[in-house]
Amino acid sequence: MPNDKRVDHGKLIVAAIDFGTTYSGYAYCKHADYTRNPVNPSIQCNPWIGGESLTSKAPTCVLFDTEEKLHSFGHEAIKNYYDNPDKLQLNKYFYFEYFKMMLYEQEDLTTETYLEESIKEDDVKKRKKMKAVDVFGAVIGYFRDQLLGAIKNSGENWFTEKDVMWVITVPAIWDLRAKQFMRECAKKAKIAHDQIMLALEPEAASIHCRRVPVGVQTEGDGRKIIAAMAPGAQFIVLDQGGGTTDIAVHEVTGENTLKEVHQACGGHWGGITVNKQFYKFLEKIFGKDVINSIKETNPSAFYSLLRNFENKKTSFKKEDEGEPEGQVTLRLPIDWTDTFEAITSVSLAEDVEKTIFHGRVKVNKDKFRIKNDLFRTFYDYSLENVIRELEKLLAKKELQNVQTLLVVGGHSASTVLTEALKTKFPKIGMVIPKDPGLAVLKGAVLFGFDPGTITSRVARFTYGIGTTRAFEKGDPESKKIIVDGVEKCKDVFDKHIEIGQILEVGEDKYLQEHEYVPLYKDQNSVDFIFYDTLNKSPKYVTDDGCRRIGSLHFKLTEQMTGKRTMALKINNSGTELVSLVTEIATKKQSKGYFRLPSDSN
Repeated sequence: MPNDKRVDHGKLIVAAIDFGTTYSGYAYCKHADYTRNPVNPSIQCNPWIGGESLTSKAPTCVLFDTEEKLHSFGHEAIKNYYDNPDKLQLNKYFYFEYFKMMLYEQEDLTTETYLEESIKEDDVKKRKKMKAVDVFGAVIGYFRDQLLGAIKNSGENWFTEKDVMWVITVPAIWDLRAKQFMRECAKKAKIAHDQIMLALEPEAASIHCRRVPVGVQTEGDGRKIIAAMAPGAQFIVLDQGGGTTDIAVHEVTGENTLKEVHQACGGHWGGITVNKQFYKFLEKIFGKDVINSIKETNPSAFYSLLRNFENKKTSFKKEDEGEPEGQVTLRLPIDWTDTFEAITSVSLAEDVEKTIFHGRVKVNKDKFRIKNDLFRTFYDYSLENVIRELEKLLAKKELQNVQTLLVVGGHSASTVLTEALKTKFPKIGMVIPKDPGLAVLKGAVLFGFDPGTITSRVARFTYGIGTTRAFEKGDPESKKIIVDGVEKCKDVFDKHIEIGQILEVGEDKYLQEHEYVPLYKDQNSVDFIFYDTLNKSPKYVTDDGCRRIGSLHFKLTEQMTGKRTMALKINNSGTELVSLVTEIATKKQSKGYFRLPSDSN
């Protein structure tokens, strides 16, 4: 049975949103259903209509109108943008896809950060932009409205919006800034702070596979099923999504509890990188001018080829017997051929034969045939990076007992990926859920009911606060400032958490407090500026690798007299940073939450 700390938020429904790079979805479970069967509760996933089929997730594509209001999402947004059946003035609309990656790539993310349209104009001045927080917030709001409507339409009229606890999934490799950004977006979607939880994607997948052993397939040692592991067993979670590769190492600590034993790692090596390699290949075949012309004059034909590739990508096998002569056949819309020949005055079929792809690529009317060996190279960037990262992990002495690899995420359905992993790591038992793309979403629902499932995490960064102290011998002269006639050293990195540090999870798990004194006597508030770094012991916040990631703001008591010392302690064991400040003189305590920097800072 789950541990006794479950459902402490008292909500009647837990609703999870899996906001993915390529596909997104939401699901929910009622408290009554969870209580009735906590091992395998009834979790309702929303069905999305795409063409003639139903899917559990929709493409993460969104279209905004001229007033920057959400017009459509998912399959509907794709149809409206690429086919434009209603003749919308798309030159004045805003279309975004694959935009979640910005949160991983953006170094200076703030609530004022702008997001460029996905299909960009060649002229930089013509590229339309929207605030990223508005784009993400609108999509979360869309999910919120859709889910609340679905519950009410099912006849469940007994609940209110306040009865819902929302869980939003985020990659474990995201930093505090990106996680806080998602909270800001949820706030835009009118979801209260105390109704939001963030679930780390590898953790959610682990919880699902640990709790629900139904439909699990195994490769290698079939005994290494996650749900059957005894306390002390360790396993790696490889969450191979559309955008990022998220890798975590977990250890079983009890019947339904886990702990993280190594800081999360990974990178931008998800399924979208395969698409990018294919796009580079198209540029070599057709040329950028042809592709840009097709984007502008016939976006439907442009999208059709890319979607056809997406469908082939997951099912492709290097030795696939389903295609003649070991090749992949894509349907090539006639507009691609016509546009190429109109711009170059050369036959596409004949031109391909004169390129470096002679004998490996053939064009025959609407058939675009690519030899398997060439098609397989589109996966190389992703595979090489994933395998290299796993090799580094498995080489660590502290992880020598790891014998199992849990593979989840949308791109984990790729047989190229799984075959490569089996070949490279033959001694590691591989576990793949029946629906690997839903493991995170369903696990997030379970996490919402039982956040105590994760007992500890490992810090991914060193965190500290920029402060001042007495100027000492050896400090750079550039750091010297004079305050009330006293020499002080500014920009000192006061470390609170060290990279690799074990952080016990719990609302009361605050770390050792640090004391601070306001710099000026007339201060009525204090901003603690937070920094992170991969270095264990930086000296100054200006050291290489240190990044300003946000702040903690506190108002001081006006009646505060005498000693003005404050004691600050933080709790970063959860999926957000919480701080507690105690004014020594008045004993007043204030809780604060990490906030993003503004562009003006």
